[in-house]
Amino acid sequence: MPGRAVGGWIYRPTELKRQAMAKSNAQIQRDKRAKEKALLDRIGAEKRSLIVSRALADALQVLGERHDFEEWQETASTFLINLAAVPAEESARFASMSRPEIVVSEKWSRQLEEFAKKGIEA
Repeated sequence: MPGRAVGGWIYRPTELKRQAMAKSNAQIQRDKRAKEKALLDRIGAEKRSLIVSRALADALQVLGERHDFEEWQETASTFLINLAAVPAEESARFASMSRPEIVVSEKWSRQLEEFAKKGIEA
């Protein structure tokens, strides 16, 4: 990279510009984060990220459409705030996972016992 010597140093204008841009971009990002933090502090909020399963994403979409929510955060926060506001007895049915009861029939029981004796090879 060509440059001119200044006091024993090689002066490269493009490198200095790149460094200045990187520094200014970093400062821009710090300023953005500070501004966002100030806003969140002012409104009493926290920024969180959430990774959701496809099933939860679909459920949020259905509830959002059903109750005219514009964003999934609004759906989730409204639901959780309302759920937390009711007595535990009322919220319990919404806060537990529904799992179907598995009833083992006599036939299944015999098959399981046979499998336990013989294993996969049978």
